[in-house]
Amino acid sequence: MGFWPIVLNVLRNSDVVLLLVDARMPEISRNSEIIDKVERMKGKRLMIIFNKSDLVGRKDIELLKKEYPNAYFISATKKTGVKNLKEVLDNMAENWSRNSLRIGLVGYPNIGKSTLVNLFAPGAKAKVSSMAGTTKKTQWIRVGKLRFMDSPGIIPFGDRKVQVGLTAAKDPHKIKNPERVAIRIIEFLMKRNEKLLKRMYGAVGDDAYELFDDIGRKKGYLIKGGEIDEHRVAIKVIDDWQKGKIKLG
Repeated sequence: MGFWPIVLNVLRNSDVVLLLVDARMPEISRNSEIIDKVERMKGKRLMIIFNKSDLVGRKDIELLKKEYPNAYFISATKKTGVKNLKEVLDNMAENWSRNSLRIGLVGYPNIGKSTLVNLFAPGAKAKVSSMAGTTKKTQWIRVGKLRFMDSPGIIPFGDRKVQVGLTAAKDPHKIKNPERVAIRIIEFLMKRNEKLLKRMYGAVGDDAYELFDDIGRKKGYLIKGGEIDEHRVAIKVIDDWQKGKIKLG
């Protein structure tokens, strides 16, 4: 069975759907296909949860709050904002018509769903890994009046390969053209703050390609003849981005 049928089952059996989004790139990581499916289902409540909020600055958070006034901001790895979110869900459960409130967690692979479940229910031990695709099936976990359903990450059918790399939805070693994804990450970072790359790698350059090459030189990623080992540089950049080592704020 593919991941979509499993996730659709989670949506159908959830009272509340928590859609996890990467705060660094909300428009890219906000799974529009899932939003569309939830909105077509009657009696469902969709809550947008911006994870990795510790990797962006205050100004970015304020702008997101204006655009998404009902969203919640957390950092599953830093354990910030999670307590407040849990209290909101507990209050909803207290006033729910049934004995338990069914909550489905959905989003791209490696967005932090299982980590969040483990924070809600420390004894649950949902599988967590930096590699995308760790969760293969639905996991039901009960905490008091809350029933959490972790689900496999879903990549919308129309998403581009570069977007998949940017959202950590795929292991960088399995991306067919990691150099292209790395250049896209560098371009994205240049638009946000050029100093980030100098601070992170000591790299300088007038465009993304020059910066890419300088990262290789600064890291000593060279092959015979002093040429840049482009594949190694690409994997390094993508891996640093996906693991949150590059902070925007």
